[in-house]
Amino acid sequence: MSRRLLIVGLVVLAGLGTTVRTAVASHESVSVLLPGDPLQGSRLFTGKGCLRCHAVHGVGGTAGPDLGRRVLNRPLLEIAGVMWNHAPAMEHVFQEKRVPRPTFEPGEMASLLSFLYYLGSLDPPGDGAVGARLFSQKGCEICHSLGGKGGNLAPRLDTYGQYTSPLFLTAALWNRGKPMADAMRNRNIPRPTFQGTEIADLLAYTRSASGGTERIYVEPGKPKNGEALFGKKRCVECHSIGGHGGAVGPDLTTTLKGSLMRIAGSMWNHGPKMWAKMAERAIEVPALTTEEMSDLISYLYFFQFIDRPGDPRRGLVVYKEKRCGTCHAIRGVGEKVGPDLATGEKLDTSLEVITGMWNHAATMEEAMLGSNVAWPVLKGGEMADLIAYLLQARGGAPRPAAASGPQPKGKGR
Repeated sequence: MSRRLLIVGLVVLAGLGTTVRTAVASHESVSVLLPGDPLQGSRLFTGKGCLRCHAVHGVGGTAGPDLGRRVLNRPLLEIAGVMWNHAPAMEHVFQEKRVPRPTFEPGEMASLLSFLYYLGSLDPPGDGAVGARLFSQKGCEICHSLGGKGGNLAPRLDTYGQYTSPLFLTAALWNRGKPMADAMRNRNIPRPTFQGTEIADLLAYTRSASGGTERIYVEPGKPKNGEALFGKKRCVECHSIGGHGGAVGPDLTTTLKGSLMRIAGSMWNHGPKMWAKMAERAIEVPALTTEEMSDLISYLYFFQFIDRPGDPRRGLVVYKEKRCGTCHAIRGVGEKVGPDLATGEKLDTSLEVITGMWNHAATMEEAMLGSNVAWPVLKGGEMADLIAYLLQARGGAPRPAAASGPQPKGKGR
């Protein structure tokens, strides 16, 4: 498959997913960490040759794992840690295939890592057979008809068969949620909740039951736009982001977990509580277009991309245990095989550090072999702790991983 077709295919697979700065103006630390458009990262993924070894949902090479299977569904620095841990093995593949090792600028690394993380946001395609059972079990058929079967108390759902993304259905459920809840209550119909991939399963059943071949897509969402919507739609008046915002609802940086669809399901499930609180505060339930829903959920999803702050004290332990001082000095203390990590250039942010580690991995492996030092494997939060220590040693407080380097500009709608 060509690079262009892969990029187009990712939009289709997403039907949803991702730039920097705006809206919750009182909390810059979260805002600055929002990554760029994931499609820019996909272009780097193909342009830098990653596709030669790695597939995305079955499209690409087989030398490495398929990265579309949620194998990198973890925070930014942990993804960088996985890349570091496998750097020697990847270098050997580069040599076997006789292809140059790709190098990155910090801004490119930010885009690539956000793309790899974004791939974990997508649930597998829904199961139509499961969706058929859910349509009955959840009571949808009492009010809605599909394929000529069901009730006539609410709109027919056949038109939703043309939509590829669950976001179309999600936006409709949100916008009509309150009147739907009122109608169900008046008819003593239990209001359903959704877990896991149930929304995607329902959409798969809708597509199979409604027939037709026309398909309508939605572009991946952009957190920059979602951040602005979070303020514009007054979500911030009830929910806080990293401790900044309202206290009526939970802090969403710590409570929202899982894929884009799981976040969408959480919005539906907690709808009645949110509507009640909005009524108390005289806030009108905000309407969301499909594109706005995509942007907003992508914004919420990318909170999980932000690493917890590293601990410089633990980082010092990592530095010693991994024998980094065998090759690197810190302010003149230690060996000088590599640059002094406290005074070397382009090591002022987490992003610059991990970019330098990747770009120079082959040289470092050669030096380690010469010094009889095993390749250091970084687990859990060790990358964040190590970088926190290095940045502190440079005389500054640890700064956000994505705070430096050019950020890709999101496309306007």
